[in-house]
Amino acid sequence: MSAPAVFACLGGIALVAILAAAAAWRVHVARAARRADQKRAQATDLAKAMEADSRLAGGIAHDLNDLLTAIAGHAELLIANLDPSSACVQDAHEIRRAALSAARLTNPLRSLSDGQRSPTDLIDVNAVIARTAKSLEQMLGPKIDVTLTLDKAIKRIKIGSSHLEAIVLNLCIHARDAMPNGGHLRVATTMHTRYERDAPGGVPGEYVQMAFMDTGGGMSAAAQSRLFEPFVADGDADGGAVGLARVDTIVTQAGGRIQVDSVPGVGTTFTIDLPAAAEPVELPGQVPAEKRLTTEVLVVEDEPGVRELTKRVLVRAGHGVVTVASPHAALAALKRHPALSLMLVDIVMPEMDGYDLVAEVRRISPHVPVVFMSAFAPDLTRHPSGDGFLAKPFTSESLTGIVEEALSCTGVHV
Repeated sequence: MSAPAVFACLGGIALVAILAAAAAWRVHVARAARRADQKRAQATDLAKAMEADSRLAGGIAHDLNDLLTAIAGHAELLIANLDPSSACVQDAHEIRRAALSAARLTNPLRSLSDGQRSPTDLIDVNAVIARTAKSLEQMLGPKIDVTLTLDKAIKRIKIGSSHLEAIVLNLCIHARDAMPNGGHLRVATTMHTRYERDAPGGVPGEYVQMAFMDTGGGMSAAAQSRLFEPFVADGDADGGAVGLARVDTIVTQAGGRIQVDSVPGVGTTFTIDLPAAAEPVELPGQVPAEKRLTTEVLVVEDEPGVRELTKRVLVRAGHGVVTVASPHAALAALKRHPALSLMLVDIVMPEMDGYDLVAEVRRISPHVPVVFMSAFAPDLTRHPSGDGFLAKPFTSESLTGIVEEALSCTGVHV
């Protein structure tokens, strides 16, 4: 065969090989595209399923928190109206504590629904303890004396309001159980600076320190070693182990530390350090009667139990209150009451959410102060600067406190 013929044959073979390779490549690309389409379809279906689950979880968390807020709040009102010596006072406290504990169980549902952490607040520890002093005395009974030693120079801490309340409540219950025959409980606050030499005590910096000191029977070293284990019932530890495990979890998650110092026959001291925020605060003082002004608060809340609870608490605190169940009713009420002092607005509502409502309100009344309410952390991309936020479930103290703070910013004293 001549050379040109050989080259022509080889060229034909090469061309066939190239065409075959191209065809194989097209088949490979088509198959890869089909697999990619299938994966995208599966991912889309999965995303839709997860979105549906998230909406369901969010709805359940929202409804449960509203109901538990109403239960805990009405238990507070019951406590305030009962004779301190009544046997029912302790029952009411247990109802309230159970409702707040149940509300915390919805945290995973809230996290699933919006991918955010549970709401936290900048809390004045002194104010919380001072406002709840009367309730603590009722809960502990007449045989236990309570002394508060509160340092006015302490700073705020960043924590969920219900979490701080759980710390105080569970440690006071432990003190009560440790003193069945009566005794003395001292609750003290102060600033504490943790230095590098405190290791392994944690991160250096400024901390707000709370101490709970009782004159009970104390605990053995063995009991102290198991004190924060969940689901441990040890008579030597005076009970309350589940509550103390909860306290330990809250403190740890907040970046703090809890220590116990107990001597059998002498008493027990729990010391808690929680990281301090930047700004110092003082205990709130009483506003002179001559400075009290009439206030009118509009509450926008679609859950009847929470709406009624909010109204009763604020009326008891001396405020005029108008309540509505929907955003459209709120806009109508605003026209009837143009001199409103404050609006409390639930964020999650069926007609429109609280942020959209407030945007409409600001077109009618640009300067009306607003406090948003929700079991979910606020959406910082939509939350107007300067507006307050109240996490659900809330207590009477946290509700009245944030209302007073919002009104004081406008020059209205309550």
